[in-house]
Amino acid sequence: MNVKDMKIAVLGAGTMGRSVAQLFAMNGHPVWLYNRTPENLEKALVLIKSSLTELISLDMVKEEEIPAIMARIRGTSDLKEAVEDADFISESVAENRDIKIGVYKAIDEYAKDSCIVTSDTSTMNVFEFIRIRNMDKLAIVHFFNPAYVMPLVEVVKGEETSDETVAVIKALLTDVGKKVAVLNKAIPGFILNRITLAVFREVTYIAGMGYASPEDIDTAIVSTFGPRYAFEGPFGLVDFAGSELYKRLAELLFPEISDAKVPPQLIQDMIDSGKLGVRSGEGFYHYDHPETAGGKREVKITRMIQAINQVNEELGGYND
Repeated sequence: MNVKDMKIAVLGAGTMGRSVAQLFAMNGHPVWLYNRTPENLEKALVLIKSSLTELISLDMVKEEEIPAIMARIRGTSDLKEAVEDADFISESVAENRDIKIGVYKAIDEYAKDSCIVTSDTSTMNVFEFIRIRNMDKLAIVHFFNPAYVMPLVEVVKGEETSDETVAVIKALLTDVGKKVAVLNKAIPGFILNRITLAVFREVTYIAGMGYASPEDIDTAIVSTFGPRYAFEGPFGLVDFAGSELYKRLAELLFPEISDAKVPPQLIQDMIDSGKLGVRSGEGFYHYDHPETAGGKREVKITRMIQAINQVNEELGGYND
């Protein structure tokens, strides 16, 4: 079927679930949004409408479009109702093995044979404990928050996931404006979390040893990786710097960089002192207005993505 006509079911109306539902509804898809508790479902729908209103100033939606977008999202606390007519399911329930097993048993009972079933997990290898009758149609589809803004989606194949299923998923996600990175095997952390934690390990080591302050490390990252990684990844960078240089750097630095196997003491000290980040008003930085910090960050992310897209459209790739 044409991916534009696919009916979507999103299971779980928490932060990620409502974000995924909003993404598909903004792109014309009818969406069933399921949540076990009706009160949390109603809260999610209110938050989606509020988010859409905020996106007007970013030129992502027009005010007159919001009623139609909201009308495409139908909330329910009946899982059968949510999935029985769906062509694509995005499961975003709690990262709890037993809860997920129960949800997938219901999916297996009520969903159509042709339905593609996906998990938005960021930490679990669902292929290890989930069994449905059509394992060839099961995949991990990991969105990044907020899903209606962040371009990347990681698609992870299980041993039984068919190439046809991956092709349909890629077509659907591309049609709603996403960039897709495919992992051929489920490995802990997928792609981005592994890279993020590798950087996290080294920067906390440098700060923890007193070699540089967190502020100066952030300045170094934002002033180099920030603009550079907006248009080229690590492998593209190697091409321009030269593979011989990177070989020499690896010989020099691999023995020196952190190979810690446990969380850094620096982070444990922060936790012990109650510095939990924005939600506590203080982490590595102090936040005078933590209640608005997240919204401002989302606006910055959106505007940066818009600017990056404009530059890439104007200049194209190196080989264009």
